[in-house]
Amino acid sequence: MESNKDEALKCLGIAQTALSGGDVEKATRFVKKSLKLFPTDQATNLMDKIKSAKKENEPPTMNGTQSSRRGESVPDLSTLHGSSKESQPSYTPAQKNLVDRVNRCKDFYEILGVSKSASENELKKAYRKMALQLHPDKNLAPAATEAFKAVGKAYSVLSDAEKRERYDLYGHEGVNTTQRRRRDSSDDEFEQQDFDPQELFNMFFGGGYPSGNVRVFRRGNTYYYDQRPRRHRNEHEPQDQVRAWIQLLPFLVLVFVTIMGNYLSTDPAYSLMRKGDYAYRKSTANLRVQFYVKADFDAQYKSGSASRRRLEEMVESDHLDHLRNRCYQERVEKENLRRRGLYFGSTDMVKRSEAMKTPSCDDLEKLFSRAS
Repeated sequence: MESNKDEALKCLGIAQTALSGGDVEKATRFVKKSLKLFPTDQATNLMDKIKSAKKENEPPTMNGTQSSRRGESVPDLSTLHGSSKESQPSYTPAQKNLVDRVNRCKDFYEILGVSKSASENELKKAYRKMALQLHPDKNLAPAATEAFKAVGKAYSVLSDAEKRERYDLYGHEGVNTTQRRRRDSSDDEFEQQDFDPQELFNMFFGGGYPSGNVRVFRRGNTYYYDQRPRRHRNEHEPQDQVRAWIQLLPFLVLVFVTIMGNYLSTDPAYSLMRKGDYAYRKSTANLRVQFYVKADFDAQYKSGSASRRRLEEMVESDHLDHLRNRCYQERVEKENLRRRGLYFGSTDMVKRSEAMKTPSCDDLEKLFSRAS
């Protein structure tokens, strides 16, 4: 609990500032947060004043003054913290530039600053970094809340494999259309609620904005943060190092086996493409499939020998597998284009899908006709 004291006092200060400006709801929210993190007498007294004023149906004051119905005048709170302009929290140009950049971005990958091939770990790292920089408790620049929501929305879509696939195919329209259908067809109250960026942030950091020395760790599907000073953790460092080496041991064994396997393995006898030492072109006797070999190939695999026939069968099998895979990819691309055209009602996309060529499928058909 002591580690949360600084955060609790920070929340209490925000509550007092909000109360001075007449924002009772914000003051209530941050007082509750302060009490949850680290209960103090100041927070308890402030909460009592807010509750008492709410019972009277009047805005509370910092000194506990009640409404003018009791014959007392309500003091002017506008000068407690200086003018409204002076009481506005400050922010750095870097914070404002970050907020402006995120709010200008439309693409989810661009918002998080990752590529379209980003892995799950890269997405998590990008979200943690952006969320900490844009959280409204930390970044007080205008429109920081909108930027914080945009980052959370981008991560919620890209971290879900199904949503990410729809987004890659159809963009925002595909994701929004699916969400509308889900809201219309589902009776589940959770499905009908809007996306909450604060809940996502709490999932990573356990609620509240972390300050000081922060160590984020994961337990199950929940992320937590640890704010203990480093001197408390140093006592367990030797034990932690042993545990880390034990966890790394399977990975080191795998690396060693891979290196030894590469060292002991011999080069293949052929390649389906011209590269490096594989510069001499050959053709199989059956299907006339071209392949490339090294200079000493004829000495090792003499023409007409059993070893040469077996090798040519392997060449033809590899070539057919390659063509099948390419043919499958071409047909998938063609079908995806046709479905997108039907989905968006675009006759141009449908026509382009019908005119799309599938050269690998054609080559596969020629090979089969040649074999027959």
